[in-house]
Amino acid sequence: MADKKATILIVDDAIINIGLLEDILEDLGYETLSATSAAEATSILTEKLPQMVLLDIMMPDVNGYEFCQMLKENPHTRDIPVIFVSAAESDDEMEKAFEIGGVDFIRKPFNMIEIKTRVSTHLNIYLLKRELQESNRKLHSVVNDQVKKIEDEKKRILKNIAGLNEAGEEGKKRGKNVASNSRMLAQALNFTEKYESKISFSFIEGIEIGGIIREIDYKIFRIFFSEEEKNEAVTAASDAVKSYKEKWDGSGLPLGLKGEEIPLAARIVCITDRFDVLTAEGLSREECFEKMKGEREKTFDPYLLDLFLRIEKQMK
Repeated sequence: MADKKATILIVDDAIINIGLLEDILEDLGYETLSATSAAEATSILTEKLPQMVLLDIMMPDVNGYEFCQMLKENPHTRDIPVIFVSAAESDDEMEKAFEIGGVDFIRKPFNMIEIKTRVSTHLNIYLLKRELQESNRKLHSVVNDQVKKIEDEKKRILKNIAGLNEAGEEGKKRGKNVASNSRMLAQALNFTEKYESKISFSFIEGIEIGGIIREIDYKIFRIFFSEEEKNEAVTAASDAVKSYKEKWDGSGLPLGLKGEEIPLAARIVCITDRFDVLTAEGLSREECFEKMKGEREKTFDPYLLDLFLRIEKQMK
């Protein structure tokens, strides 16, 4: 059986009790450790963790109840099953033992069949729990690996869409400029009071790709990704494609969204796209900024535009 290799720590201030329990447990195939005080037991636990503790209630320094509480408060030992050992007949003692985390109670004088049954039962429960935890950990690891692979594949598809969308050298250059400026503005938001540390790396990846593919037909985008998509990078790119033509005052297309109803990614790309359009028309940077200021509360999120203008020297 699995529990035959288990190690059991016996804590009792009476040497004769320790000897009796060691004989019984070792005859049953278990390994034993022993301590005559809570202090000695604590020292043993720093060296090796047992799979069970048999704990006497009445001890001179720290009693069994107090020591059990110490075990349950320590994350390294809290799951180890504790069986109390006592000569007392009081039901109150048994009740208190269970209340503070004991799993069972063995009365003195010892009965080999009782010890065998109780120890074996609780060791098997403990080991089964450990096996379940390990299985869950491995499953969680496998699921996380699969999720990461899926997320990476989605990003790869996004980048492929971006590559397909680049038309000619001028189109590539403009797409890269909007992508770079969108990324810069999104990164800068992390250092503002309103958005401090709220802009994730995935969002920044998505907004950069959104800047490149902003003019793609949204129906094409939906061939690859559904409306229920949960990937943050995909969502940011999707929002940019779908809504970057919306206007802050609600007069934009296609949905007529207003203010912060417009997704953040779309509000960012709205600004960087407009800057790109104006510079392509031959306006100087200063002329672009002045014209954009005139559209501050009509077309653009004023908070984002003010930030954009503060970092304008970093814009391409």
